[in-house]
Amino acid sequence: MDRKPIGRAVVPVALALIIAVVIVLGARRLGVATMVIIGGSAVIAYFVWLATAWRRPVDPSRVLSPYLVLIAMELIHMGEEQVSDFPSSLRQIFDIPPTFDLLTHALVLMGGVNALAILAAVGLRSRHRVAQQFSGYMVWFYVIGPGVVNAVAHVTFPFLVGRLYFSGLVTVILPTVAGVVTLVRLIQGDIAVRQNEAKFRGQVT
Repeated sequence: MDRKPIGRAVVPVALALIIAVVIVLGARRLGVATMVIIGGSAVIAYFVWLATAWRRPVDPSRVLSPYLVLIAMELIHMGEEQVSDFPSSLRQIFDIPPTFDLLTHALVLMGGVNALAILAAVGLRSRHRVAQQFSGYMVWFYVIGPGVVNAVAHVTFPFLVGRLYFSGLVTVILPTVAGVVTLVRLIQGDIAVRQNEAKFRGQVT
C-alpha cells in the first residue's frame, strides 16, 4: 500500500478536527456570534490553505516581515479593544455569554491567538514539513481573520449599535493595511512557486 497519500492527509485531517473543536468550544465560551467571525475565518483559511500552503510551503522571505508587522498592528488594535471593553460592546449587539469578558479577551484572544501567530512565524522557517504546513495555515488564518474579516466586522458594528464609535474601530485600520500587504505577498509567493514548478516540469519533459 502506498502510504504517501495517507501521510499527506494527516495534517489536513488534524487541522479540520482542531478547527471543529475550537469552534464548538469557542461558541460556548465566546458566543456563537463571535465564533461566526473567528470560525468563519478559520474555515475560509482552511480551504485557501489546502489550495496553496498545503501543496506549496509559504516562502518566508516574501511573507515574514509584513506578517510580523501584522501581528504587531493587531496587538495595538486589541489593546484598544481591551481598554474600551470590547466584550461589553459586543454584548450590546449579540447574545454573548458572560464567560467572554476582558480576562478571556486578554488571555485567549490577545495572548493565545497571538502566541500561536508568533510561533507560526518561527515554523515557516522550519525544515520539518508538518511544522511548515501548520504554520502556513496559521499565517493564512491570521491574514484572513484579523487582517481582513475583522475590518469588515468593525466597520459594520457601529451601524448595528447606532453610534459612530465601537470598541476597536479607531485602530482596526492598522492590521487591515498590514493584512492586505501580507495577503498580496502570500498570493505572489504562491504564484511564483507554481510558475517555477511548471518551468521545472517543462524542462524535465
